[in-house]
Amino acid sequence: MKLETFTSQSKETYLEAESVIVTVNTWANMEGASLMVHGAGPALPVRMAGSFRWEELDAIIVALAAARAS
Repeated sequence: MKLETFTSQSKETYLEAESVIVTVNTWANMEGASLMVHGAGPALPVRMAGSFRWEELDAIIVALAAARAS
């Protein structure tokens, strides 16, 4: 068995809107980010969570913009 512990730099971005809270943590290797979307209630229900590479996040943004525009 092998166990390693390491420390790395990452950045957290936190957005609180009227009915939603979004937290984005960039990966230490800068290849992507993890995100969580919570409802803004007393229980903070998780609506979505995922880890994506930047290319995948770009594709998601384009798909959302196209869906909203149609």
